[in-house]
Amino acid sequence: MRSSIVRALALSLAFAGPMAVSSLVAASSAEQEQEPDLALGERLHRQCALCHGLYSQGILGGKYPRLAGQHDYYTTKSLIDYRDGTRVHAAMTVVGGLRSMSDQDLASLSAYIASIDLNAVHPLDVPTPEGADVDNGSGLYRSNCRTCHGRAAEGNKRKESPMLVGQYDGYLFREIEKFKTGKRVHANDPEDETFAEFSDQEILDIIGFLTTLDDKS
Repeated sequence: MRSSIVRALALSLAFAGPMAVSSLVAASSAEQEQEPDLALGERLHRQCALCHGLYSQGILGGKYPRLAGQHDYYTTKSLIDYRDGTRVHAAMTVVGGLRSMSDQDLASLSAYIASIDLNAVHPLDVPTPEGADVDNGSGLYRSNCRTCHGRAAEGNKRKESPMLVGQYDGYLFREIEKFKTGKRVHANDPEDETFAEFSDQEILDIIGFLTTLDDKS
């Protein structure tokens, strides 16, 4: 019986031709390449930890942002942008060693970062900036940000938007300023003017609201 199955398979491949066999092999190889390697990601993360912390928890004040738990689709794109020069940050490319990393390396690193559960290993409770009107920020967020970033600022893969909950206010302020001045592109749209009409107080209110979403009861 076994020999009959082998002969049947051989005949099927023979009739299918070498192109079909090559396609099957190529598809299998591509699938393997795309599968992230968490062990590799953990090793690569040792360089990230020099600035972002052992658990990628970042630093209070936001000089180095929290990365832990961020969606891999967003982190991978960010890392590729840094590696390829679309976004510029010397520490990311030199200290982090991004220039020598392949797409597979970056996918594995991003998957490892996404797997880190800070609540389990390094709980954070990001403080709310002084002077923020959280209630006003809640309304502004619901009207202008929730569609892309989610009800609880958890991010949205379809929109390619990042998780914002649990991020430091200092980092959020800094990146919003880059969006306003055109140093960074918001929502993958160079013409986007989401923040153009917001006052500084309104931005403070939105960020203040975001910092409450990780409050521990």
